[in-house]
Amino acid sequence: MGFENVCKSLKNYFSNNKILAPLQMYALPVTLACGALMVLQLIIPGFSLGWFYTLVKIAFYLFFFMLLGTENFLMIAIALGLRAVYFLIDEIQALVGEYSYFSMASLIYVIVFGFLTYLAYMKSIKK
Repeated sequence: MGFENVCKSLKNYFSNNKILAPLQMYALPVTLACGALMVLQLIIPGFSLGWFYTLVKIAFYLFFFMLLGTENFLMIAIALGLRAVYFLIDEIQALVGEYSYFSMASLIYVIVFGFLTYLAYMKSIKK
């Protein structure tokens, strides 16, 4: 019940905000596009977003919170899954890369975002 109340209050906030209300309908495509760009940056060698990566990351989280306001839990699970995949690829690249090190931060992010993905997916099934 607490998570649904947070989603409803986010929806109220974004719908009453004059600047963010018109942008709320773009929450899903922008969140998924930003998540895909972040994953592509890791997968494709030589593909670097540079300083634009910071803007993509900010847009991902801003529009993700807008997506939470829509209460579309399947799409929330997909967006969280993209973030979990990003950190999983980062962990794999760290293990088999040139320096072969274990990134504890990426492992924790994979666990956290993977668990949140699972919870959002289970929430979408129950609805």
